[in-house]
Amino acid sequence: MIWNAGDSLELTLHGLAHDGRAVARPENGPVVFVRGGLPGQRILARLTAVKKRMAEAEMLNVVAPAEDERPAPCPHAADCGGCPWQSLPYRAQLGWKRRLLTDALARIGGVKDAETLTRPVLPSPANAFGPGEWRYRNKMEFAFAPGPDGLPRLGLRRRASHEVVDVDACLLQTPRTMRVLAALRVLVRASGLPAWTPEEQAPGGLRFVVIREPGGTPGACVVELISAPFAAASLVTELGRALLDGPWGVTGFIHSTRAASSDVAYGEKTALTLGDTTLTESLNLAGHPAPVRFTLGHNAFFQVNSRATELLYNTAVALSAETGGIPNGTGGTYWDLYCGAGGLALAFAPRFDAVLGLESVPSAVALARRNAAAFPNCRFESADAGRVGEYFRRFGTPDLLGADPPRAGLEPRVVRALLRARPPRLLMVSCNPATLARDLAALAPAYAIKAIQPVDLFPQTPHVESVASLVLRR
Repeated sequence: MIWNAGDSLELTLHGLAHDGRAVARPENGPVVFVRGGLPGQRILARLTAVKKRMAEAEMLNVVAPAEDERPAPCPHAADCGGCPWQSLPYRAQLGWKRRLLTDALARIGGVKDAETLTRPVLPSPANAFGPGEWRYRNKMEFAFAPGPDGLPRLGLRRRASHEVVDVDACLLQTPRTMRVLAALRVLVRASGLPAWTPEEQAPGGLRFVVIREPGGTPGACVVELISAPFAAASLVTELGRALLDGPWGVTGFIHSTRAASSDVAYGEKTALTLGDTTLTESLNLAGHPAPVRFTLGHNAFFQVNSRATELLYNTAVALSAETGGIPNGTGGTYWDLYCGAGGLALAFAPRFDAVLGLESVPSAVALARRNAAAFPNCRFESADAGRVGEYFRRFGTPDLLGADPPRAGLEPRVVRALLRARPPRLLMVSCNPATLARDLAALAPAYAIKAIQPVDLFPQTPHVESVASLVLRR
C-alpha cells in the first residue's frame, strides 16, 4: 500500500517513543509515530509526513481507549503541548520511563544487562500541594503571540505549533503562578506593548514571561518579562509596578531583552529590576545538619522540581556510597564537571576532604562560590569541562568524578580525557537517555556500570533523570 501525507487511517498503538509520541507498527506499512496517543489505543490518525522507513501522524480521535487510560485531568490537555502523558496513570508513566531508558541503553549503548542494572524509577516526591506528579514546578516559561484582535496573547504553546494557548489552569503550576499569569495577561493587553513574531520582529515586542516561585524564600514570586530590544521603558516600568502593587503576591520584577531570533526564553541583557528579585532554593541534603541554601540569578539554571532535586542529589550520594565511590570515614577528593551553581558538589561536600567544581559560565561560578561560603573544602573554577585533561595533568585524578552535562551529553574531548586519565570511579547524571547511552558506550572500554537509578523530575512528560555509577575495569 502506498501512503501519502494527508491520508487518514486506523492504527493500533503499541508503545511510546523517547519524545513522548506513540508508536504504531502496521502490517502494511512503515512504523508510524503519532502525537497524542497512548499504548493500547485504537485511533484514527492523519499522516503528516511519509518517509521510506517511517511515517508521522497526528491523532484525530480515539476509536477504542487503552485499558489503563484515564481522562486527562488538565482542561487544556487537548490543546497544550506540555504534558503528553497525563492520560497515562502515574505508575504506568514510571514504568514507561524505565522502559525507554533501558531501551536506549541496550540499543544505543550496547549495554547487554540494561534490565538488571537499571532500577525502578523513583517517583517525584509529594510537595506542599499534594502528590508530586502535580504542581511541582518552581518555574515556568510562557510565550507571547499576537491574538486574533492584534493584542498580545500569553500562555503555552499548542502541541507541535508556535500558536499560543491562553492557559488558565495549568496543573503543573502553583495556584499563585496561575493568578499572576492571569493578571499579567490583562495588564499586557492594556499596556500598548506589541507581541513579537519571527516574521515582523517588532522593536520592543514581547517574547516571553518567566514566573519563578523559589522554595528557599517563603512567599517570593519573581516575574521576568523578556522582550526584543527597544521596548518602551515607561510602559514596561508601569506594568512592573502594577504587578508589584497588586494583590497577586509578586515580590520582584525583571525586564530583560533578547535580540537573538532563536526561540529561547533567556534574556541577554537586564534592562530593569523592581522590588526584591532575590532567588533562593533550600534543599534538605543528606549529611548536612541543616537545609542547604542556594542563591540563584534570575537567569541561572536550577532544576524546576525542588523536592525531586533533593531526591536526585541524595540519590547520587547514596548510590556512590553503595557502590564504593565514597571513602569510608573522611578523606578523598570529588570533582564535579558542569557544576552550575554548585548543587551536586555541595551534596557531596560532607563526604570528601576536597571538592572541585568546574563550570564554563562565569556567573554560575560566582553563584557556586557564594553558595559554598560555609564549605571551606569546596573550590569552584571557571573552566569548560573540556579542559578537565589539564586538571588531571596538574592535580592527578580524584577518587570520584561526577558529571551532570546538558542534554547533548559529554563533549568528545571530555570522554578522551577520562579514558586517558582513568579516575577510579565516575558518577554520571543525565537528563537524556540517548546521550547517556552514547557516553556509556564510549566509556565502556575502561569503565563498568555498577548501577543506574532513574529519578522522575518531570511527571506527565517522557523526560527522566538518571544517575549511573561506574567503576574502572581492572
